Amino acid sequence: MNNNTFKFAALSMLCANAFATPIYHPAGPNLTYGAVSNNQSIISNITNPAAGAAVFTKEDSQYRFGILSSIGAGYEFGQVDNLYTEIDKTQSQLQDDQQLDYAALCGSMTTTQCENAVAGELNSTIIASINRVMNAVQADGYASGFFSGHVPLMPLVISHKGLGGSFVLDANFSAKADMTFISDPIADITGAQASQIILGGSITDGQLNYNLESLTTDSTLFVKAAAIAELGLGYSRPLLRADSGELMAGFRAKYYKVGLARAAQRLLAADGAENTFDASKDYVYSSGFGIDLGALWISNHYRVGAWIDNINKPSFKFNDVDTTGYTDPAVIAKLSESATYEMDAQLHLEGALYTESQNWVINAGMDVNAIKDPVGSEYQWATLSAGYATDSWWIPGFRVGYRANLAGTELSYMTGGLTLFKSVT
Repeated sequence: MNNNTFKFAALSMLCANAFATPIYHPAGPNLTYGAVSNNQSIISNITNPAAGAAVFTKEDSQYRFGILSSIGAGYEFGQVDNLYTEIDKTQSQLQDDQQLDYAALCGSMTTTQCENAVAGELNSTIIASINRVMNAVQADGYASGFFSGHVPLMPLVISHKGLGGSFVLDANFSAKADMTFISDPIADITGAQASQIILGGSITDGQLNYNLESLTTDSTLFVKAAAIAELGLGYSRPLLRADSGELMAGFRAKYYKVGLARAAQRLLAADGAENTFDASKDYVYSSGFGIDLGALWISNHYRVGAWIDNINKPSFKFNDVDTTGYTDPAVIAKLSESATYEMDAQLHLEGALYTESQNWVINAGMDVNAIKDPVGSEYQWATLSAGYATDSWWIPGFRVGYRANLAGTELSYMTGGLTLFKSVT
């Protein structure tokens, strides 16, 4: 990959630095606990909208807030060995001078026979190799970068019997950029094309010096980036009390400020990367609102709950992609599709077992349906975790977990964390 292209790919991973509840990178301890409510972390109050009222099973009032922030970042690459090297090699084969043993290949053949022989040789070696690499990169080659965080002091939880329930205020931001490859296989070279390749080259000591710059492909590096800020206000309260437990219910209203950008660079555009990167910074900003609803049943030793995010499915627009110069309808269609990002509704289920003090807890969470993030990656998380919350300032709390994406990449993760001084995770 040429240097400009590398800068384009690398910087695009980092360009989404403006400001939704992150789909990919959960906040703080939720990375291990999963999207479940529990009393071991204040961050759990941004999951089930009914979670804030859980405090009333133990206390009449409580006021809690985050300290500095909760931040996280990461990157992920698809399973293509030497991805950049392979793309660089493909680009070189199509643009740089190559050499072929013309004398050994053609011998005493007629002109037509020689042209067909050259075409066959290039098709079976160069063209077949290029198409194999491009198809492999399209299938498994991608790169993603992501970042999420909370505004300092967030979330803020105010629980008081005089208010009838709990208010949860949260402000967070997240960003993700994703680079994929769209393959446009090159058709086999014909005898007539081989004739032009031979005539455009030179023969020295029986070696044909040639290039394939006359061949074209719409194969493209495609970047989608999103930067989202979310301000949410939730309210929850007890609805029903019985000897076996209590039923909590809650809702959350969220305001979104969303910036979306797309940019494309053709594989053969050797000097277009910087210009394309400039275009990728042209975010389209828009605003929207989301509504979440949740319910939670709490007893002395277990809790079960369910909630649904973004019932109203807010949607946001991407910028248009310039397809000038493209000829392949399939590539044009891929670059033009998904011009709108819709925050699909997602149903979550949760359950937990814990000791009466809730120092020890086992959590399980499950997304019932898969949804896509702003750049088109699909997620449906299943999580299982266990944790110990210490009452000591000096003995750390700990947690371990397992999470699996049941859609999209279908990757799974082992996670773990510590809580120091009862507050630093």
